[in-house]
Amino acid sequence: MIPTKLELTNFLSYRETAVLDFDGIHLACISGANGAGKSSILDGITWVLFGKSRSRSDDDVVNRLAAFNGEAAEVRLTFALEGVTYRVTRRKKARKGTRLEFQVETEPGRWKTLSESKVRETQAAIENVLRMNYDTFINASFLLQGQADEFTTKTPNRRKEILADLLGLGIWDKYKEAAAVRRKNEENRKTLLESQVTEIEVELAEGETRQAELQAVQATLAGVAERLADKEALLQELRRRETAVQQKKQQLQTLETGLTRARHRLGDLQGTLAKRQAERAAYEKLLAQAETITADYADWQAADAEARAWQEKADVYHRLQEAIRPYELAIAQEKSRLEQRLQALTARAAEVEQAVAERETVRQTLAASQARLDELAAALQALAEQEQLWREKQTELQRLQAERNALLQERERLQKQAQRMDKLGAEEKAVSQNLTDAEQELVRLNAEISNLGELHNQHAALLAEKNALESDQPRLRAEFKRRNERISQLQEDVDGRCPLCDQPLTEEHRQNVLAQLETERAEIEAQGKAANDRILVLDQEISGMEQRLRQAPKLEQQQQTQRDRKARAEARLAEIRQALAEWQAEGAARLAELDTAVSDDRAIALLQAEVNELAAAVQEKSRLDKERQEQQRRFSQSEARLAEIDRLIEAWETSGKAELAQVEAQLAGEDFAAEARAARAKLEAQLAEIGYDEAAHEAARQARQALAEVPERQQQLKQAEAAVKPLEDALADLAGQMTAQEEAVAELEAQRDTAVAELEMLAAASRDLRQVEDEVFRLREEQALAERTVGAAQQKLAVLDSLRDRREQLQEEQTAVARQIQRLKLLEKACGRSGVQALLIEQALPEIEDHANDLLDRLTGGEMRVLFSTQRQLKSRDGVAETLDIKIQDGAGERPYENYSGGEQFRINFAIRLALSQILARRSGARLQTLVIDEGFGSQDPQGRQKLVEAIHTIEDDFAVILVITHIEELRDQFSNQIVVEKRPSGSTIAVV
Repeated sequence: MIPTKLELTNFLSYRETAVLDFDGIHLACISGANGAGKSSILDGITWVLFGKSRSRSDDDVVNRLAAFNGEAAEVRLTFALEGVTYRVTRRKKARKGTRLEFQVETEPGRWKTLSESKVRETQAAIENVLRMNYDTFINASFLLQGQADEFTTKTPNRRKEILADLLGLGIWDKYKEAAAVRRKNEENRKTLLESQVTEIEVELAEGETRQAELQAVQATLAGVAERLADKEALLQELRRRETAVQQKKQQLQTLETGLTRARHRLGDLQGTLAKRQAERAAYEKLLAQAETITADYADWQAADAEARAWQEKADVYHRLQEAIRPYELAIAQEKSRLEQRLQALTARAAEVEQAVAERETVRQTLAASQARLDELAAALQALAEQEQLWREKQTELQRLQAERNALLQERERLQKQAQRMDKLGAEEKAVSQNLTDAEQELVRLNAEISNLGELHNQHAALLAEKNALESDQPRLRAEFKRRNERISQLQEDVDGRCPLCDQPLTEEHRQNVLAQLETERAEIEAQGKAANDRILVLDQEISGMEQRLRQAPKLEQQQQTQRDRKARAEARLAEIRQALAEWQAEGAARLAELDTAVSDDRAIALLQAEVNELAAAVQEKSRLDKERQEQQRRFSQSEARLAEIDRLIEAWETSGKAELAQVEAQLAGEDFAAEARAARAKLEAQLAEIGYDEAAHEAARQARQALAEVPERQQQLKQAEAAVKPLEDALADLAGQMTAQEEAVAELEAQRDTAVAELEMLAAASRDLRQVEDEVFRLREEQALAERTVGAAQQKLAVLDSLRDRREQLQEEQTAVARQIQRLKLLEKACGRSGVQALLIEQALPEIEDHANDLLDRLTGGEMRVLFSTQRQLKSRDGVAETLDIKIQDGAGERPYENYSGGEQFRINFAIRLALSQILARRSGARLQTLVIDEGFGSQDPQGRQKLVEAIHTIEDDFAVILVITHIEELRDQFSNQIVVEKRPSGSTIAVV
């Protein structure tokens, strides 16, 4: 990863956007005063990439002034990785969520987003591209202020994890997980195969039982088939008889249908005959009244002719009345118009009379308004000058008040900031005390851990002594046993030979030898007892030591906790002191200046008094101006009213008065609508000539209405005369049809009775058909069931052969799966931390060791070396444990890391961290070709600083970008490129020189 551009906005001490372009920078020094913002550049890189920095929380990275104004902190980093350009942007508002954008450059100037829907997922995408997390990044690439021992002071297991990440061994964990998943799948498959084989074997054990079941169901099927054949033969005979019955029923049904139709036909003929006979009676009755009907019809014809004559006159009369109606309407409309005009002219005459009386009053009002307007104009002219002065004073007063309000707001903000500074001052004391406590506790813990180291050596010595004593016990027991055996031999074999020299023994010699052997036995017994007593004492001492040594992990954990506590306290203390220094440099002085400025408000008070004094004149001008407007409105209204009155009187005298006299004369003499009146008179004369009598017309209508039924009776009489002869013929024909139909009904009734008797005989012979059909149906169902049972039994027997083949196949598959599980277990173990990863670490450590020692050799003149140990002898039992211990040797031998001075520790840390960075810079897939060294030079003397610079120059070809941060003047000139950071009131700035 090679940075190309870094942009900081509202981030820590950076207020306005600061841009650091890495183009052309290979090895550069970042310099500036303490607190200027040098380390904030590195915080920006780690924060934008991983969301982490030295600040306690994300809210703390937002510039305080920006946070106060509600603005967001933003860092944007553009970097190259394996020939591809990426860009990461992270934004944060105080007490708000974080926004994270990840982009890749597809073409020059064109970016494609790689961001996910959630910040966590986008962060994972960034780490996936970088192939490292925050811990790996800062352990390999960043030697941050106060964190140079980040790798050295971690636990062995954590060091191994970091080294594994640096070497990109995380992929082997994924391989292990994949192998474990496959192994579990294969184990599940093996369990399933075992279950399937068990099920098959259980089923194969049922072979003989299934053969017996097949024979039994085949016998049952044969019996059912025999009974079914007998019943089907009987059923066939019964169905033949049933067919005959059905045919007879069909014949009977046909006869019943024919008989019903014949009876219906006979009924229809009888009804028709009765109807024709009634018609003949009605016609005969009507023919008997023929003379009366003829006379009435002649009277109706005369009345009808008279009514039609009167109707013709009525039609002409009504048409003339309709023609007169428009003329009458025109006459009425003209009269109404003249009456309305008369009313309007009369009202106008009254209005003119009233206007003549009003004209003098309006003239007087107009003169009074003009006089008041002249007075108001003079007064307003005088007040206008005072109003202009008031406006100028008011504008000046508002400007002064706005400036004072701005100062008050700024003072209030600074007062709140001062309160926060007071709290920070109190917090500084608490943090300082916390730092002191942590340092004291670290001193105590370091002493205890150092004592435990000595105790560990004592414990090892005691264990060695105990082991030596215990290992000597078998020898003592053997010697004691041999002495007993020799003594027993001498006591039992009086004439025996000497067990020492194999010479014949005299009694005296035998007694001397016995005494010597007993003495030796007693000495051996005393040695064994003394050894046992010493072992008991050693057990107690070792147990006590082990109890104390078991406190070591807890003490180491407490030591790490106190180191973290100290680091947090130092970081917070630096942050507090920086904030207090900034406040003392800028804020406190500005607050005092503001207190002085806002306390003097005399100018505003004097100006306010002048404004208040002039305000009365302004109010009076406003009142008079309103009065002038009202007088002007009244003057205009009076002037307009006078003109209107003059126009009204002039118009009346010119035309209105004469028109009123003319309209009154027309209405009085009905001198209007002459043409309409003439046309109406002509039409009225024509009405008189017609001679229409409405009463005579009504009498003629009533006479005709009284004879209204006569035309219909005349028509009925003519129909009766024409229909009598055909009706007589039809009655004779109906009588003949009825006789023939009665004979047909009798014949059909006889045939039906015969068919009913024959059907009863056939039905008696076929009554058992339904029962036999049910029995045949039952036997067929029984046969089908038996056939299915036989088929199932045959299938169950036949499936056993395929199951045997399946069992063999599954057993072969079981064997293959078992082999695969074993292989996957081996693969899973090989991919684990103690497998390939351990081998790769073992291979990498010599290279890291060589790089680190090469740098240490330059830095210490060959006085110090570092060794990495990956195995440690177990204390409780035989064997070794996997670890990653760091051992340091100098001219005095091997000493703990804590026993070295701060400068020596920094050189050790520097060498190890640079060696790790070199390894990561050459790592394939995600090379980290950037190295940052933040401070640390202050712990070195001038010669040591020079050696550090020389060491940096020796490795510069391994990295694309190396940044060294320092505030030491003499070091800055040793770097060709310098990045100067300055702290200004508007925020920190960056310049490349």
